[in-house]
Amino acid sequence: MNRQRLALTLITLALGLAAACGSDEQVLPTATPNATPTTQTKSVQQVEPQSQALMLRLASPEINLVTGLDQISVRAVTSPDATLSVNGRLVLPDEQGNLTVDVDLSDTHNPMIIEVVATAITGETESQVRPVIFSEDPSGSGRPVRSDKSGLFGTVTLATPSELTVQTTSGPVSLSIDDSTAVSIHGWKSPSVSNIARGALVAVMADGPHADSVLAVVSRPVRIRHFTGVVTGSESALPNTAGSLTLRDGSGREITAITAYGSPGGPDSAPVGEVVTAVLEQDLPTGNLTVTDIDRALDGAERLNNALALNETIDSVEAAANMTALRWRLAEHGVRNLSLLVNSQPQQGRQDAIDSADDAYAKSFSEHHLGAPSADVTGLVISIATSLGTGTTRLVTVQPVSGQPVMVKLSDATPVVLFGERIKSGQLDLASRITVRYAISGNNANRVTVMAGNTLSADSSAQLAALAGHGEAQGVLMNVGALESVVTILVDQTTGQQISLQSDGADIYRNGAPTDLNITMEGSNVFARFDPASYRLLELESMAPLRNEELVSGVVHSFIPKAADGNLTIRTTDGRLRSFTHHSDTSIRRDGLQMSIQDVRLGDLVRPNTRARLPEGQAGKPGKIVTLSLKSPEPRLASGIIRGVTGGFDGQVRVTVSNIWLDLFSLKVNAMTAITQQGRTLGVQDLAVGQEIALGSYDPVTLEAAILALNLPRD
Repeated sequence: MNRQRLALTLITLALGLAAACGSDEQVLPTATPNATPTTQTKSVQQVEPQSQALMLRLASPEINLVTGLDQISVRAVTSPDATLSVNGRLVLPDEQGNLTVDVDLSDTHNPMIIEVVATAITGETESQVRPVIFSEDPSGSGRPVRSDKSGLFGTVTLATPSELTVQTTSGPVSLSIDDSTAVSIHGWKSPSVSNIARGALVAVMADGPHADSVLAVVSRPVRIRHFTGVVTGSESALPNTAGSLTLRDGSGREITAITAYGSPGGPDSAPVGEVVTAVLEQDLPTGNLTVTDIDRALDGAERLNNALALNETIDSVEAAANMTALRWRLAEHGVRNLSLLVNSQPQQGRQDAIDSADDAYAKSFSEHHLGAPSADVTGLVISIATSLGTGTTRLVTVQPVSGQPVMVKLSDATPVVLFGERIKSGQLDLASRITVRYAISGNNANRVTVMAGNTLSADSSAQLAALAGHGEAQGVLMNVGALESVVTILVDQTTGQQISLQSDGADIYRNGAPTDLNITMEGSNVFARFDPASYRLLELESMAPLRNEELVSGVVHSFIPKAADGNLTIRTTDGRLRSFTHHSDTSIRRDGLQMSIQDVRLGDLVRPNTRARLPEGQAGKPGKIVTLSLKSPEPRLASGIIRGVTGGFDGQVRVTVSNIWLDLFSLKVNAMTAITQQGRTLGVQDLAVGQEIALGSYDPVTLEAAILALNLPRD
């Protein structure tokens, strides 16, 4: 008994000394029924803050860096599941999202561009472009260049064949230009300095008063992009022969890119049937599209799992917040991966990939209490039946735009939402367009969202939203010509940039009401619609938004011509989908003419002078459209390289094209499309990956191609 008391006394003293000395760790008891008590240790340390949205924080290089070294370090923090590349080189983050990679001075480009691209399989994209000037000897000897060599950044104020003037942070700098000056403009084969527009950002390597090289800096990545999809085909590369990798995404776009022998992004590391994100690099002179590396979707899920495990061991407010964000990202990661697999076309390896993904997510979801793995399917309801054995469960079959039909189970308790309001599952009709989230095991629906009538495709919606500002000017009306029919608008107060427009025959409005153009409008804020080719003014409105109003621009993404909350959805120019309500008092104009609600069409461009009244004291409610100002989209021109050709119904095929900016867009081609090559008529069956479209035209709403003029094959 004395020995037991002595032992207890010694243990008590030891614990007291540990508490008195302090520690970076806390010992937390955990209780397990019918088991010996154990302890779980949580350390206290700093962690990088995470968010539900994909993030990219670039710490290095700094903006407008001039360095005497021949190598720089790119350091960034991103989401753990992100696929990140630096100038086409795949760099995967650790469990905190940290990453570092060194970039050497290019043998051919100085100044050079650092392109950092981060994407997630959920469809999110973040990127940053940093120009860098290396003042090191470009021969690679490591010797510094002469002291009169210098690098500078600024905007062009004057560009002639003999002189370049750049506005820098320390003032204007004028440099001489001659035939020895190297000029680089993306997409141009042999540009000159005079091809650089005023106001363009440039990076210049100068030798005293002479410009050695000039680089026109773009604001977004142009050579590198990521593509997430299911691997549908691959051919291994041999020592003297390139291989290939074919991917198809959830919207039906398909691309085929080449792989090099021994490259990490070879098809051997991308099993057919799996979801991967490929890092693509486009070479404009040859037209080649190359896979430099791939990131398997399940590897991204594992990085999220490791990040959650790390934050679970840390006792801090930041770690607790990270847990919430990372659990959300893991759940959505699983939904996107499984949705791509389940909704894809039947092929070799598909079922194995579904089973592997389901098992992996089931394990990690169980560890982090996320429920069962789920998938989404969006499409038309093609059948509704009552399940055998119960009258409360309905079997609903959904046909997506691309892929196999999916049958899901809906009960009376399944949440079904239309215009933000709950409705009963029994109110679903055939031909309803819905999005269903359902458990992979058992196909039980978790929630159903009913789409607001017809909806634009993701491709056409994104393309059209970017056109809303084309032929538009917003600014201060400076002058109404007394003798000539000309108006002058100050469009940028910082630079003093102005635009002059011929005003004969233009429609003039003041706060939505027709009026005459006169000098009393001078000094007011105006919105102008004009013809970019002739600079002829088509419509001018002087408008002062009232209190609690906002201006909206983009494209009509979905529209219902009857009264209901949220009956109008606009994809804004920044890519967001925003719901509004139109009503009987909404003023609607298209191309300067008053029109009715029934005349609004999907794909109509929403002009920047569209006004919406914000809801007061009703969080989450859609705003009300006061004035809906529209213009009709014109046929679009297209050029680029065909990256994928997929078959469709009724002889129609879908081609995926990349332009010089490595934007990927799809066009529908059928027997009515005029396809030619150097005067020779071709058919749909003659289209192939790698062909170059010199010029094409297509309907931006339906994406149907009217004309495709092909170049001869390149050597």
